[in-house]
Amino acid sequence: MRSWLVAGPHLCDRTCPWSCTHTYELQRNLELGHAWTTYALSVRRTPAVLCGTRIHPKVFAFDHRNTGRSTIKDEPCTMEDYADDAAALLEAVFPDRLPIFVMGVSFGAMVAQHMALRHPKLIKRLVLCCGPSGGPGGSAYPIQEWYEPSFSMEERVLRRMAQANSSRDAAWKERCKSEFEMVHTLLMRDEKVGLDEPLRQQGIHRQLEARRGHDTWARLPELKMDTLVCGSPQDDITPVSLLEKLADRIGCERKLDFEGGHAFAAADAKCLPFINEWLRRPDRMEKSTETSNGHSVIWKVVGGADKGGIIVRSGPGLSDELVKERLSTGALVEEVESRGDRICYRLQQGSGPREGWVTVKLAGGKELLTKI
Repeated sequence: MRSWLVAGPHLCDRTCPWSCTHTYELQRNLELGHAWTTYALSVRRTPAVLCGTRIHPKVFAFDHRNTGRSTIKDEPCTMEDYADDAAALLEAVFPDRLPIFVMGVSFGAMVAQHMALRHPKLIKRLVLCCGPSGGPGGSAYPIQEWYEPSFSMEERVLRRMAQANSSRDAAWKERCKSEFEMVHTLLMRDEKVGLDEPLRQQGIHRQLEARRGHDTWARLPELKMDTLVCGSPQDDITPVSLLEKLADRIGCERKLDFEGGHAFAAADAKCLPFINEWLRRPDRMEKSTETSNGHSVIWKVVGGADKGGIIVRSGPGLSDELVKERLSTGALVEEVESRGDRICYRLQQGSGPREGWVTVKLAGGKELLTKI
């Protein structure tokens, strides 16, 4: 059974039932024997809903630095620090179970990107839910604004409810009063956890600072593991337009029509079964090898990052017709035919023309594609 690390949402000192239910549903739907979670719950409350389930999962939960019962220090920290923390913990506690599947949600998806770039050997497959790249790819909603002194706890909760799901308008509040009360009550309880503990607010602001500095854009084409990007059109914290850019940059698959807004992984009953099915597919490399009796050559596009990808032509000649769409940086292609520094390809992963001719290396020696 493949092992998992699930990196969860922002501000992990949480004990709300959403976290427990989400973790349980993940394991139930993905049929996991073991799950390593850094979800939005504090280890001060073990999710009792997991006890006695039919799969008897082993749950490993930990609080990010500056949250929950982990040490809080009022000093700068970065997204790289969060990623290195998770990697070091996995290597120390579960060295015999690596590599693993990693699923990141919201802030956890940002951490997961850094972890995949800094510690790629730890990750078998990567699922990124509602966490953008930052930098030129765009950043998630600046929720640090909600933690300014001018915001009351009530105002912060109401803004979070509306921003997380665009369908929660005034009409929804009136039409679904019981649902509004439930969500409001849970989020208000969240806000009060650890409120009076020493350095609690400083820890929150240090995490917000790290989130504000998140930027993986330049390095995303380096990712080689199979990756899936997921999102919801109702999510106004991480709009799907940012996730489109993220998936294009990586050159990976995406599923961006889940229901439920920012919490779609818990709210949409179709989400986790879909991820489960995706994870059970053969690796891209394995599929390509099987279709060609083990003789396929797979290339990854590494050039064209500043131009939206590399040029594709309809034939092998540099004077052949230019295809309008470019082949995205980070895409994986199967070589069908080669002529010098030109190959005819078949798209395996990423965006762009399904087939065509591209240049492997420019005259000056710059590589546009590399074999993997």
